[in-house]
Amino acid sequence: MLSQSNQKSKRRSAKTVSRAALAPESRSLAKGLMIVEALASREESMPLKDIAALIGLGKASTLRLLRTLQGLGYIHRDEHENYYCERVWPTMKQQMRLTALKQCARPVLERLNAELGETVALAFLFDDVIRVVDVIESTHHIRMSNYRGGILQPYASSLGKSITAFQTPELAQRLLYTYGIFALTPNTLTDFRAIQDDLAAVRERGYAWDREETVLGGICCGAPVQMPGGEVFAAVSMSMPKARFTKQIEEVLPQMMKDYAAEIGKALKKALG
Repeated sequence: MLSQSNQKSKRRSAKTVSRAALAPESRSLAKGLMIVEALASREESMPLKDIAALIGLGKASTLRLLRTLQGLGYIHRDEHENYYCERVWPTMKQQMRLTALKQCARPVLERLNAELGETVALAFLFDDVIRVVDVIESTHHIRMSNYRGGILQPYASSLGKSITAFQTPELAQRLLYTYGIFALTPNTLTDFRAIQDDLAAVRERGYAWDREETVLGGICCGAPVQMPGGEVFAAVSMSMPKARFTKQIEEVLPQMMKDYAAEIGKALKKALG
């Protein structure tokens, strides 16, 4: 039987070996993540020498990482042999906000879902696209569904409108042009002036409707999650089939969504300091 000192020595030795064995892979992973984050945060592509200087590696080692990331589809190389990233990756600030948002919003979404038993969803603004980041599905057999990771129409969905309406004119236009403007149903607004008027109405009243603008037979109401100073990078919504959308629900749903969105905003303010 090993003595206590020998057991401690063996454990220390095992830990040392384990750390030594993992260190090179950990450094490579860290450098690879640095490359992805750097390229994702830039609009222009970067040459090998600049990337190597940024991550503190030689060109040969950097090239190996770039080829691996390119082979996996995380980054791409243009005709000038510079590298760029097309995917939407959250920055560190966005990731902190997104994590806090999901934690603060989840209990609120659960209560909102329990109110009417309809599908509720949470959306977040990533640079120039709006994505669904959390969903609680309806308890009804016939329902309006949503899915995590889906990119939202900034001019048709209630979540997309609720976020787009509160951005600067430049960012709002970029959101529209990035997604593209086209008819999803006969009720979809495609005229740029009409879309601008609709977004202005959303800003004024503090909530947005999607009345069969993305899916025929579907009604959705969303509201922005506002931070102090009026910044909006998230929104919450409730969706239901038109058959269950009564006059009574139409009257109470907008204020309900605004109240729940305000509750999320209050919790988020506290979480982010």
